[in-house]
Amino acid sequence: MAEKGAWQRLKGTSQTFYDQWVREVEKVPQVEGLSVADLRAVELAPWPRKGGKGVYVNLGGQRIADAHICEIPPGERHNPEKHMFEEIIFVIKGRGATTVWNEGEPKLTFEWQAGSLFAMPLNSWHQHFNGSGNEPARYVALTDAPLMMNRIRNVDFIFGCDYLFRDRYTYSEDYFSAPGKDYSDAILKTNFIPDLFNTPLVPSPRYRLPFRRFLLANGTLSAHMSVHPVGQYQFGHRHGAGAHIIWLKGTGYDLTWETGTKDIRRIDWRPWTMSSPPDWWYHQHFNTGKEMALKLALHFNIRVSQVGGDFLQYNTPILNEITYDDEDPQLREDFCCELAKNGVAFDMEEIYRLEREYRATREQAVGE
Repeated sequence: MAEKGAWQRLKGTSQTFYDQWVREVEKVPQVEGLSVADLRAVELAPWPRKGGKGVYVNLGGQRIADAHICEIPPGERHNPEKHMFEEIIFVIKGRGATTVWNEGEPKLTFEWQAGSLFAMPLNSWHQHFNGSGNEPARYVALTDAPLMMNRIRNVDFIFGCDYLFRDRYTYSEDYFSAPGKDYSDAILKTNFIPDLFNTPLVPSPRYRLPFRRFLLANGTLSAHMSVHPVGQYQFGHRHGAGAHIIWLKGTGYDLTWETGTKDIRRIDWRPWTMSSPPDWWYHQHFNTGKEMALKLALHFNIRVSQVGGDFLQYNTPILNEITYDDEDPQLREDFCCELAKNGVAFDMEEIYRLEREYRATREQAVGE
């Protein structure tokens, strides 16, 4: 629970309300930039409100969504908390359990391990426990706290509201254990994924590559996981701020640049690298290694972050992509050079064919 009345002291400066709260009330370090090289190796600081160690991660120069890395000491627990912002948690080390409850209802506890993915139901109480007496447990979380903090500007409301979102959560013994429900377009609606590394993927609608989209805890934050095959890369694309990409397997690099500029930034990645492209910046993923790459992306499942641009463009994904035929040829040449260094063959011809078929089908549908 935040200190009573703390929000009054945060008014009247040029920083965003969220940043002031992090620095003056939470007093937890912030990691900024475009990426974090290794989520497992980030140095953490004491976090009194949570009762463990952690840091805030504010990538991409945006204040729509943030991440934080948190660690629970061996045999310890976090303090109970609830809040009026959404939170998705991905466990990157250790094992433990989480208890969830609403006032007046029984408590529900479920166990997790490295690779587990789940979301905290909005404004429900929850508490995390480390299940090992010898090793710390570490997780990374995506939240929309910046959006909510800067909109509401009242810490007491964010952490002290009594409203129960029963459409999000009410006690049920199988809330975190019931089988998920499959929908079209490779969507799985669920509340808990025990182990992402062993979760079956299905062919993606576009390229028929292994893929899965996850909708969690009836929230507006979601995730997807996809495979990037050896010798291949993804077309340039852009979207609103807030998506956080975590590489689980493989090695390669991303390129990202602001729309309308040629100032291209390169981000090298390996397992446990996390990045977040700034709002409306183009970016591409390149697998240069000898094994397939596996990517987890945490993001909004609706375009709630895309409120500042042209809605027609935001609502028409094909306008936000650079076709392989239209991309700068130098990007492809550089990729082939990187593959050659690693003794890997270029393998994009089938992807080019599928992409042309996809676009022809879309253009025909628009014409009709």
